[in-house]
Amino acid sequence: MRELRKIVFRLRKDEDGYPPMEFESMWGMFLDESSCVVDNVSYYVYGVSKGDTVAIENVDSELFVSSVIARGGHSTLRVFAEDPDTKASLIFELKLLGAQCSVTRGLSLFAVDIPPEIDFAKIDTFLASRCDGEHLAYEDACLQHGGIDGDRVRECEMLASVPLRLH
Repeated sequence: MRELRKIVFRLRKDEDGYPPMEFESMWGMFLDESSCVVDNVSYYVYGVSKGDTVAIENVDSELFVSSVIARGGHSTLRVFAEDPDTKASLIFELKLLGAQCSVTRGLSLFAVDIPPEIDFAKIDTFLASRCDGEHLAYEDACLQHGGIDGDRVRECEMLASVPLRLH
C-alpha cells in the first residue's frame, strides 16, 4: 500500500485578497519520494484535480507541490450556495449525476469532483440552470474532460496554482 501524506500548495491571492489563506493542504498517495497522486479535492487550488500526479519538494520537512506532472482525467468545480437547504439539495443532485462533493459544515463553498467516466456536460448544464450568480454560483477550478469550451480550459490553466509540466 502506498503511503498517504499531507502535501502543501502555495496559493496566489487575487486583487480582492482571495483566497483567505496562503496555503492549502491536501492528501497525496506517494509513488516515490518526489511524486504523489492527489487523493482529495481542493477548495482553493486551481489547475489540479483528484488523481493528478504532482512533483513534490521537501522544504523544512514540509512537502510542497512544485508542478503537475501527469493528469488523472478528473475535473473540479467549486460551488457557492448561500442557503444550507439549497446546498444540501445541490449536493444530493450532483451525487445522483455521479459527482463527488467535498463539504465542510458551516461553509457555503463546496468542491465538486467529476471523475473521468462521468458526463461533465450534464453536471455543467445542471449547475448552470440552477445558478443565479449571487446566492448560488459556481466556478471552474480544473477542467480535464473532453468537449469543454477551449476558453474555459485556458482560463483554468492561466489561474493554475502550480505549473503544468507533463511528462
